[in-house]
Amino acid sequence: MVRALARSSAAASCLVGLLVLVGWALDVMVLKSMGAALPAMRPSAALGLMLGGVALGLRLPATPHRIQHRLGTALALATALLGAASLVDGVITGGNGGLDAVFLRLFGEDVSASPGSMPSPLTGLCLMLLGPALALVDRGHPQRLSWSDALVVLALMAALTGLNGFLLGPLVTPVAAPFFQERSMGLHTTCVLMLLAMGTLCARPELGLMARLTRDTLGGFVARRLVPVMLLGPPVLGLTLVLIHLIGGLSHDAKLPLFATVVAAGGVTLVLLAARALDVLDTERMRATAALEASEERFRTFLDTAPDPMVVVDATGRVRFANAEAERVFGYRREALLAREVELLVPEGLHGPSAPGEGPERATGGRLVVGQRQDGTSVPLEVRLSPMKGEDDATRIAILRDVTERRDLEKLREEYVGLISHDLRNPLNTINLRAHLLQRALHERKLEREGIMAQAIIHNVEWMSTMIEELLEGSRLESGRVNLRREARDLGRFLEEVLERDVPPDARDRFRLHRVDPLPPVPMDAARLERVVTNLLTNALKYSPKETPVDVRLSAAHDQAVVSVTNQGAGLSPRDAARLFDKYYRTEDGRSADGKGLGLGLYISRLIVEAHGGHIWVESEPDRGVTFFFSVPLEAPAAPTAPEPLRQRAG
Repeated sequence: MVRALARSSAAASCLVGLLVLVGWALDVMVLKSMGAALPAMRPSAALGLMLGGVALGLRLPATPHRIQHRLGTALALATALLGAASLVDGVITGGNGGLDAVFLRLFGEDVSASPGSMPSPLTGLCLMLLGPALALVDRGHPQRLSWSDALVVLALMAALTGLNGFLLGPLVTPVAAPFFQERSMGLHTTCVLMLLAMGTLCARPELGLMARLTRDTLGGFVARRLVPVMLLGPPVLGLTLVLIHLIGGLSHDAKLPLFATVVAAGGVTLVLLAARALDVLDTERMRATAALEASEERFRTFLDTAPDPMVVVDATGRVRFANAEAERVFGYRREALLAREVELLVPEGLHGPSAPGEGPERATGGRLVVGQRQDGTSVPLEVRLSPMKGEDDATRIAILRDVTERRDLEKLREEYVGLISHDLRNPLNTINLRAHLLQRALHERKLEREGIMAQAIIHNVEWMSTMIEELLEGSRLESGRVNLRREARDLGRFLEEVLERDVPPDARDRFRLHRVDPLPPVPMDAARLERVVTNLLTNALKYSPKETPVDVRLSAAHDQAVVSVTNQGAGLSPRDAARLFDKYYRTEDGRSADGKGLGLGLYISRLIVEAHGGHIWVESEPDRGVTFFFSVPLEAPAAPTAPEPLRQRAG
């Protein structure tokens, strides 16, 4: 709306200036002076308004073209020069020379100036002030007034002086000096000059004086209500008094006392209205403050009743709030924690390394650190950080969850799995050895039927050994204590070797290896990554129709090498695709095709890939095949990377 006022001001200035020049050219009195008894706008003033309006229109865009900027500046300076020339002409020659004389001779008018047609020096003064203001319109500042603002305000005051003088009569008695002779501005002259001044202020509403008027503050609120009344109130009052005088209801000498009285009363009224507005704003402020305090109290109550220790840490790392559970876990009183460094509770800091010997937590996405109680004892903590909305980016809410019980349960689970696996391995090794000896003896005696039964025993023992190994591998990867034996390998050559070594000979023709992008050697644990690739290849064979191709692709994406395996199987439902890499999860087709699996293959594959710092995901739709993807970094990460929580990926 503010910029629309600036555009309207520019258009009105150009239009009025053009109409006045047409009025002088065609001798149309209503265009020159809006009435025979009113002062006329001089041709130089009309030309100045046209130049100022065009300059304002050219300077309105925030980033004008260079030619447009230079042309606008040139026209603004031309407006100033024209105003200065008009002012000098009016003061020195009384309006009988200069540019006006040229225009009057051109239009066939009498150059000699009569007292009623002499130009007002205020017109030239306004143009001389508005020209530099238009040229400097971009030199403002959001927080303080500029030279452009000062020049516009002076021009606005000069135009108001002319308007009030026209309405109320001259305040200076005529003397010999031509500058103080009784010469009023035309009504349309002063109105358009005021409009041009307002448009110049509105050209950049984000800078200077207009920024103070338009900003959403208490000062802006009051200014928007007082400034228009203070500027327009006296002229409107003066016009009212003139109209009353014209109908005979008021003498000429009574105008000024009445004007002063009404202005004083109006000022008092404005003060009272401003006070009322401030009272309303203060009431709203107190209501908003009360609502904010209630919200803070609810937030504080929520934090205090949280089951985990929670602290708010500012940008400097100092504690701004601690809840009751933090007092209980760490042993400090809340008052003793406020304004203290968070290292008092977590010596290594909230962003420090994980606790020694502990793997990163995957189930909750947190990070393990070691906290310190007031009595000096240590407590394992899981740290989760969240930014506080409405605060600066460095202010965080830290949830410090005590994971002592969970760590003890993890150790117990690992010991249990290790114990069970050890106790199962020994008898299975014995059974496997005896079964092989039995098979050899049966083969020597040519007892084929009994030999087949011995082979079934060996097969089932190997299957049980595989399941035990999967349980152990999953436990090791979950604990985060696996040290990957990385070595730089050609990933394309590695895939060729896996296809040659691990795919049955009768199924190798179904696989097609595509290398999309050349890749540098990739650091990887070849034995564990082979397990991932073999699992994906085996699933592709198992769950796709025979004789259908299986495409294996190797490509690069940013700083990752990406391997995909695509089969033409029945596809997966969205539910299966979302849970496929979960522990012990098996699809309906998987359970019917192979009832012996534990649902650990893809889960272990996920842990292996994420231990490398990569990701694994699946893309599938029912009856449209399945594509498994996994990525590994082209460079080894600086620190061991823990698997992340699974996400449904779309590519």
